Amino acid sequence: MRFVLFILSPFLTFVYSCFDIQKRSSQVIFVLFFALFGYCHNFEDVRADSYRKSVSFTQYGVQDVELIIDDYRHGDIKDIYESLLFSLVKRFTRNPHLLMMVVGLFGGLFYMLVVRRFAQDKRMRYSLPMVILMAFMVMESNIPLLGGIRNFSAFPLFVYSLIRVMIDGRKWWVVGLMLTPLIHFGYIIAVAATMVIWVFKIPSRLLHYMAVLACITSIFLDTSSYAGAVGLFVDAVDNDSVASRVSNYGSQDTDIHFNRSLTTQLTRLNNQISALFISIFLIYVRYNRFTLKVTDYTDRIYRLLLYYLFFSFSLISFSVVGQRFVYIAMVLLYLYMFNIYQDNSSSAIRGFISLMPMVYMLHIAWTIYNCYSVTGGAIYYMPLPLLLL
Repeated sequence: MRFVLFILSPFLTFVYSCFDIQKRSSQVIFVLFFALFGYCHNFEDVRADSYRKSVSFTQYGVQDVELIIDDYRHGDIKDIYESLLFSLVKRFTRNPHLLMMVVGLFGGLFYMLVVRRFAQDKRMRYSLPMVILMAFMVMESNIPLLGGIRNFSAFPLFVYSLIRVMIDGRKWWVVGLMLTPLIHFGYIIAVAATMVIWVFKIPSRLLHYMAVLACITSIFLDTSSYAGAVGLFVDAVDNDSVASRVSNYGSQDTDIHFNRSLTTQLTRLNNQISALFISIFLIYVRYNRFTLKVTDYTDRIYRLLLYYLFFSFSLISFSVVGQRFVYIAMVLLYLYMFNIYQDNSSSAIRGFISLMPMVYMLHIAWTIYNCYSVTGGAIYYMPLPLLLL
């Protein structure tokens, strides 16, 4: 029955399935919608990542896997996922819509696992705060960024692997963490950061102050603040392509270019509001640590959240690079709020969650606008057969 509804209204069936994600049919619908979102991409806006990727795909010449790996080993390419994907898909089709469909399938599969894992912690019926958190969790999939391919594909794999390793203790998922730099080279920084918190037991009190300090300090940072760190990284990394890209991100010309963008300015404003909101939330949790009911499981999430808030907000103002790590911290924030609220539903935690739609209205508006921009409005009301024409 659910698949019949998906044919009639893919979007509404997807929304319904998000709140019933434990069922296998809902999981399939979730992944299929991501694939459909990819397929429905338009390639008309020359400023969009999807346009640039469609041009690259059209001009791409199929290569053998051995040559791609050899180019990566010699530092000629930053990572291997996109080249492997282009070579595989182009053996069967030259249609960029089908390319994006494959990207949607891959990213959708792992983000479905993230949302399913999130919903597994539900121990009571949905209330408004829990609906809000579930909606934010789904929104944080970054589906509007699907056209960029690499970051969209690496993000859900990293997030799911991180949760499984650091919270659930499933150590073999470290393989998933290690694979993400092969999809997007920037995730090597996140992998290295994860190894630090995995090896060293940093006290929660210290992590709390580090996270609050990073959030507040991030309001005053810009790309020039990272000049020294960029130089050290470029000197240390052995891959010429990676070193060149990082150096370019840290250049003054790149910073000026991004600062001219309205998207960059709105994102920065959203980040500043978010930093203040999260700081107040963390201070509340710390101040009420003896009255709030906290389990060992919730505490594991809390420690990882604090660490990733420190890590991501320390980098958030560095060009466009730091923003992708903030999304990881936000997923952990939703997971933490989701669990601590269930044990403290009568506390001010409920108020913090209820405020989130207002606090993050710029982020919500940006997500909705970009979803519309990259696919048009048809995917939200047309039946499946018409979307596939």
